[in-house]
Amino acid sequence: MKNQTLFSGASDDVVNRGIELARITEFRSGTYICHQGDPGSPLILVLSGQLRFSALSENGIEVPIHAVNPGQSVGGPAILCDLPILGSVAAVKKSTVALLSRANARQLFDEPEVLRALSRSMAQEIQDYLQHHAEKGLPRADTRIAGVIMSAIKNTEIDDSPLADLPTHATIGAMAKVSRETVSRVLKSLEHRGVIMKEGRQTRVRDRIALERLAAG
Repeated sequence: MKNQTLFSGASDDVVNRGIELARITEFRSGTYICHQGDPGSPLILVLSGQLRFSALSENGIEVPIHAVNPGQSVGGPAILCDLPILGSVAAVKKSTVALLSRANARQLFDEPEVLRALSRSMAQEIQDYLQHHAEKGLPRADTRIAGVIMSAIKNTEIDDSPLADLPTHATIGAMAKVSRETVSRVLKSLEHRGVIMKEGRQTRVRDRIALERLAAG
């Protein structure tokens, strides 16, 4: 739990309190943890695996918004504002999470270090949301897909060759507004050009500068 962003600046006592209040649960790929509009949605801390946060469009189509990776959390803003969660959360792959009820989460939010971390996380989510919508207006598919990859490594340590747990091709396609076939084509092109490299189920960014330039258009 100490590796969680929300507890990055918290004391050992606060971290231990979080461990006592949390319920560790494992979810299979495709399983929903909570649905959009749920007024009792929990605070979800990702310990391993990967989750997807998505929202329903006016036409009832589920649109992926962003991935939630180990160390990150989802559900905090809705609890802080006492609102139903604005999207659905599902496991993209087999995932282990720590769940805290709204009442228990609010106890942790009373801790200044945790509240500051949550505020930073919310600010980052707003920035990512704005960037995501800006990238949707970019004309080139490879630019938008590069933006999705950059989003996946934004929380990695400063490293020339970080490893990324990318969402599925279908999810990347939905986020970049391109077909799954286009995602496959662009990823193969990036791999051929030496920008990325597959390592098992993960993707290593070999040329971060080139990827940043491509994402910038």
